[in-house]
Amino acid sequence: MSSSLSSVLRRPRSIIAILIVTVVLLTFFPWRNGWSSVRNFAQSWTPHDENRPSGVIFMLLPPSRVQQATLALRNVENRFNRRLKYPYLLFMVEGEYDEVTEVQKERIAHITEGRARFAEVPKSHWDTPDFLDKSLVEASRQKIGFSHGYRAMCRWYSGFFWNHPAFQPYEWLWRLDTDIEFHCDIPYDPIQRLIDNNALYGFVQIAIDAEWVQPTLASNVSAFMAEHRDEFLPDANQGFAWYSSEGVAKAMRGEAGNDEWTKQCMYNNFEISHRSVWNHPLYTRLFEFLDRAGGFFYERWSDSPVHSFGLSMTLRKDQVLQFKDMGYQHQGWAYSCPVESSSCTCIEEEKFENFTDGGELWFNA
Repeated sequence: MSSSLSSVLRRPRSIIAILIVTVVLLTFFPWRNGWSSVRNFAQSWTPHDENRPSGVIFMLLPPSRVQQATLALRNVENRFNRRLKYPYLLFMVEGEYDEVTEVQKERIAHITEGRARFAEVPKSHWDTPDFLDKSLVEASRQKIGFSHGYRAMCRWYSGFFWNHPAFQPYEWLWRLDTDIEFHCDIPYDPIQRLIDNNALYGFVQIAIDAEWVQPTLASNVSAFMAEHRDEFLPDANQGFAWYSSEGVAKAMRGEAGNDEWTKQCMYNNFEISHRSVWNHPLYTRLFEFLDRAGGFFYERWSDSPVHSFGLSMTLRKDQVLQFKDMGYQHQGWAYSCPVESSSCTCIEEEKFENFTDGGELWFNA
């Protein structure tokens, strides 16, 4: 080292000046990687804890739902994650991050102890694909409603989310929505429980999905199955998606439609999945097939049935695990809650009395 450089580094004022310049550069010129931008909220961000599974909790939200997401994060922290300390990824469409105020960022940083980051969904994954007929897309919106943002969200969750660069360090992806609440403390690690049970997917509820917004989804899935019939594993749980063995057989011949489709879907606003589920070649080809068919915009195909069709093609019954003790609620709707548990604050309302979480529909298919 030269004597002149050594003298500079020995000067306290020079060192302070270098540190100030470094902080300014990092603040005003954040790192960017291709089409993604990931911003740390706090300097306390730490890498993956080797004693914890490689997992992350994530949400997709517009700026208008930041306050709602903040309340959800507080609930998640209080119920289990202040102990487990999983990091968070908060996804926004490219350009929307600038609408988040500094106060909102600081509040989220405080609640999550600096474990939350924002990441951008590229416009190329959000805009209507160029290969679609825009007039037909607009006609569909006029006929059945549902905004472009809602349809784009369904498409992103169906075919893009797990390949986002922000997910690359993680094996387990835990999806939550902004309008959720856990009514029970969770004394265990749900991801570790999946690992201990050799499962790849975890859910809380199964619901029956609407046919009228996706009238040709099942027939398109059946057409895909006919093209790839030789790739299916014999022990995949296809009976979850199709009525009876005859329904499965018709689907494999490309002859099935809504009459054969059970319409049973994982209620995937809560979903814990291993990335390999979505990287499975059969699932990725299914999404590509459906995407070219255009139903995410010509109709309103949802990510819930698309995920569920994919799971029934690629997983055995024993590779899926249900969580029944979380008191998980979405949008104030009916939910299952163990009222006898001292760790739960279940709301006992008359409309919940006959509620069933539908979990047996997967295991008894």
